[in-house]
Amino acid sequence: MLGKPLALLAAAVPLLLPAAQSFPVEKITPSVSVVRGPVNGVLIERNHGVLAIYGDPREQPAKARMVLFTHHRRDVAWAGRLQTEWGAEAVAPETEKAQFTDVARFWERYRTARFHDYANQSSRILANPIPLARTVRNGDTIVWQNLTIQVLETPGYTRGAVSYLLEIDGKRVACVGDLIYGDGRILDLFSLQDAIPQVQEDGYHGWAARAGDVVQSLRKISQWKPDVLIPARGPVIYSPGHAIDTLTRRLQAAFASHFAIDALRWYRGDDKIRAMAQRVLGPTPVHWMPTAETIREKLPKWIIPISNSRLIVSRTRAAFLVDCGDPRVLKEVRRLRQEGVIKQLDGIYITHYHDDHSDIAQAAADEFHCPISFCQEMRDILEHPEAYRMPCLTPNAIHSIQAMNNGASQRWNEFEFTYSYFPGQTIYHGGLVAKNDNGQTIFFVGDSFTPTGMDDYCLLNRNFMPPEKGFLDCLRAIQKMSGDYLLINEHVPPAFRFSPKQLEFMIERFTERGKLFADLVPWDDPNFALDDQWARYYPYTAEAAVGGSVELKVILRNHSASQQEFRVTPHVPPGWRIGRGPLVVSVPPRQERSVGIPITVGTSGLKIVTADVAFGAWDLPEWIEAMVTVKQ
Repeated sequence: MLGKPLALLAAAVPLLLPAAQSFPVEKITPSVSVVRGPVNGVLIERNHGVLAIYGDPREQPAKARMVLFTHHRRDVAWAGRLQTEWGAEAVAPETEKAQFTDVARFWERYRTARFHDYANQSSRILANPIPLARTVRNGDTIVWQNLTIQVLETPGYTRGAVSYLLEIDGKRVACVGDLIYGDGRILDLFSLQDAIPQVQEDGYHGWAARAGDVVQSLRKISQWKPDVLIPARGPVIYSPGHAIDTLTRRLQAAFASHFAIDALRWYRGDDKIRAMAQRVLGPTPVHWMPTAETIREKLPKWIIPISNSRLIVSRTRAAFLVDCGDPRVLKEVRRLRQEGVIKQLDGIYITHYHDDHSDIAQAAADEFHCPISFCQEMRDILEHPEAYRMPCLTPNAIHSIQAMNNGASQRWNEFEFTYSYFPGQTIYHGGLVAKNDNGQTIFFVGDSFTPTGMDDYCLLNRNFMPPEKGFLDCLRAIQKMSGDYLLINEHVPPAFRFSPKQLEFMIERFTERGKLFADLVPWDDPNFALDDQWARYYPYTAEAAVGGSVELKVILRNHSASQQEFRVTPHVPPGWRIGRGPLVVSVPPRQERSVGIPITVGTSGLKIVTADVAFGAWDLPEWIEAMVTVKQ
């Protein structure tokens, strides 16, 4: 159950590690070798010296004189840390300097900045800094042992990523970071979420926005005509042109599918969506679904719109509020009561956890002495928001709890309420059907749909492809509605209804998208590439006294169709002690399990705890993190 991570404890067994990991070494040219580990260690040997690109993943890395980093991500940069500690000069992109050298400031800010977060950037930032000897920009050159290495700006997987281009031993070699994986794939999509300044769009609404940068960066690499691409992760690519063309084509197919049924078109208009899509699709038009067949500007008299909330008013003048995130809602409900339009507020329903729907719900419940109801799957994130790292998160916990099971019904005056788990815009989402005795039926769908389609434009919200619960289940639930029902998204002034043909169109496009994603990413199930939180620490933040203890759980969601053995290796700051680990956790297909890790803390301050996560062929060092504040 999503709402009860503490109940998902799994049996874990200690992992007996070999004395040293052994990684194959692939010879690219007489002077260039690649250590094929979790991160590819590119080693260039000249005159008895070594220059490394990315680093060296071995426990005893080659002693290098210089390490070139293509981007700042912690799950890649770890491979060069030991070499820099042994004296290698570290070189990294100028635009990402702070993510190497000033990480303490990032984490101190992130302590509060992770709430009400609409930038939605990856938090896989180094836990500890890596000092830099030099930073580089587009067009710079690095000269080492009479070898000239060109720096090419190639944003995509991160905002400021660069590639290193070198001609050596008669080969043109491009080290491209995480710009591409294997023969035309990309590691994940959630890392590409970003703002689009060109169209004045924020990060929350920028679905895989840096895919546009990926396409442009790939074209620049292609124009250089490399013989070999060496990405930060995955196999060396010996047919660069084919791989680049394949990835570009796959990204374009995924984008065409997304924008065909994109809810954002209702809010932003056709021209802006075209401009966003063209960054990947070029002049190819998007064949999008027509706007919902039924649009009702006039709502039933028993529904009062208030900002992005709706107030249901009974003939008894009792009221029931759907969502409560905007302070203006509370002010308006007070006014309506003072003027006698309503007598009291009997309850509040929260469609989903986002701050604009839940931020002041508890304050309203305290003032009006009423319960707050929501689907059972949302309970924990609403009671303990500090334990999560999710977009648009409120710090305001809810404790006036009335968690409802999927399908539960409730009679309220002349209305029949039916509650459901409705994992559309996010997996922490519910739906409410309100039907009055006159037969009028309203389905409150939260933010999951607008008249132009599905609201899945923030990848960090955790939207799953089938067979896991997600938008397909929401579409099937709407298909089961009958009669003159209407859908309400509180951000959308009119109520609306899709035709049966439109519902089928969305189902077809969404089903097709699953196949497109499967081709686009290298995982055995594409949900690993869509779900930034398939592995996570719980709680995300914790506090302890100096010398005290804290228990963090690692929650693992296995998106695979088969059982997986996950290997978890926690890492703590110097002077701290781990009660157990490394561990092996067995997780059944498409289920979650958690394992507790007791930790004894050291000195005071904000500290970052990370963990390596591995399963099958995947080995992801420092993949997850938690923030622990140690107080005197």
